[in-house]
Amino acid sequence: MRHDSLGGQNWQTKAIVVTIVVFAIVLTLHADWSRFNLDEWGDMVENYAWGVLWQWGYFKHPPFFGWAVATWFSVLPHTDLAYYAFASLNVAVALFCLWRIAARYGNADFQLFVILCAVLIPPLSFQAIKYNANSAMTPIWAAAFLFYLRGLEARRWYDALALGVLAGIAMLTKYHSVVLIAALLIHALVDREARAILFSSFGLITAVASIAVFAGHLVWLVDNDFRPITYAATQGDGLTLDFLYSLARFLIGMLAYLLPALALALIFRSPKDGYPPLWLARLGSLKQTVAGRALLAFGVLPTLLTVVLAAAAGAQLSVVWVLPLYVPILVMVGLLLPPDLLRRHMRRGFYVFGLYCAALLISAPIYKESIRPTVQKNMMVPLERMSGMLDGYWLLYGGGPTGAVMAGEDLLANAMSFYSRYAPIALEANSLAISKGYLERAELDRRGAMIICRQQDVVCQQSVESIMPGRTDLVTIPFVVPGFDEARKWPFVVTIAPPIP
Repeated sequence: MRHDSLGGQNWQTKAIVVTIVVFAIVLTLHADWSRFNLDEWGDMVENYAWGVLWQWGYFKHPPFFGWAVATWFSVLPHTDLAYYAFASLNVAVALFCLWRIAARYGNADFQLFVILCAVLIPPLSFQAIKYNANSAMTPIWAAAFLFYLRGLEARRWYDALALGVLAGIAMLTKYHSVVLIAALLIHALVDREARAILFSSFGLITAVASIAVFAGHLVWLVDNDFRPITYAATQGDGLTLDFLYSLARFLIGMLAYLLPALALALIFRSPKDGYPPLWLARLGSLKQTVAGRALLAFGVLPTLLTVVLAAAAGAQLSVVWVLPLYVPILVMVGLLLPPDLLRRHMRRGFYVFGLYCAALLISAPIYKESIRPTVQKNMMVPLERMSGMLDGYWLLYGGGPTGAVMAGEDLLANAMSFYSRYAPIALEANSLAISKGYLERAELDRRGAMIICRQQDVVCQQSVESIMPGRTDLVTIPFVVPGFDEARKWPFVVTIAPPIP
């Protein structure tokens, strides 16, 4: 059976394609209609601010997801809608890979059901639309597992090359991807049928390709004192009780995120359908094939390894670390349903999907209006309006050349990097030492700088002297930006250092 052939399409195949496309559009519109800012944490503007620096790494993360964002916006306008479209495209790629994985474990009805389950769960909807290192991993992990399966099937050199490149990209996206690589490696070592690809040209090509992709970042790590690893190591407090509490939240969160898919599976069942309440025949049969055992390894081992690594590091677990793990878990959910029930009740799945999409679109503007007078972290800060005013000040006091350096509060500086028409770049962590790969003092003076803070943030304003020491030509401007409710006012202060030719 040629699992990757899309020829001779049946109605289920067409339905899967339509479902993925429709959902990507609906998710894009829902995000755009329900939000005032891209996200409440500032991750999405940070992605861009880092990406346009085109470095092999940044002080908190490896670089790939930033590169992806920068590439997208080298073509498209810097608007929230275009960013949501990018995040939805990321989801669509993950769904496509999930579909091709599901093709290894069931017929067209099964594949369609798995996709319908996928669009209902937060890891591939509400969490995924907030594009960051966590959500960026999902299509990459899914694609890596897909090519691992292809390697088990045929051991073609180009599948090995693709798997190696994807493994390298996964590590360039987030170091947590080591649990994926470890899980696949463990499976290849332990499973007798899989072991053959490990100790063969397939395994060699995969290893060489992954190392080649990651090598540039490894050199950067050495040159930059392993800053992302140091940063990650400082995120936990090492307290056992806090870890156990986070573990409980982590496991409960994983189950909670899966509930919509389980509910859809329940809708396909009925008391008199002739099957036991918990039908495990197909799930149990996974142990009988190498592909089935690979799916179990992908679905179980990364979670266990995540818990072990977090315990060793004293870090608090978060369910967003394992968003990609819902790819194999969704396939397993599909295996809980007998094939004839899938064929008989597929219309129910379409009803649920239609109602879900309608609810997303209808609720979006209602929700947006409900939060207009509230304060929700950074979601209500008028970042785009602020950037427009800063552009005016830069034109007036900085001369308006492109490529100024933004510093101050991270959220504000990164937002200016994204929205400004003058293409400024960010000074990572307000530090020339951290930004040494792309910015030295002479280049900072040549470009000029803007240090943007909230008026009440004294610590941020005190950073001006350390960033631009000894400058006597600085211009400091307090200004106020109206909020989204037009009633609240947001006071900021910017210090402008004009370019020195």
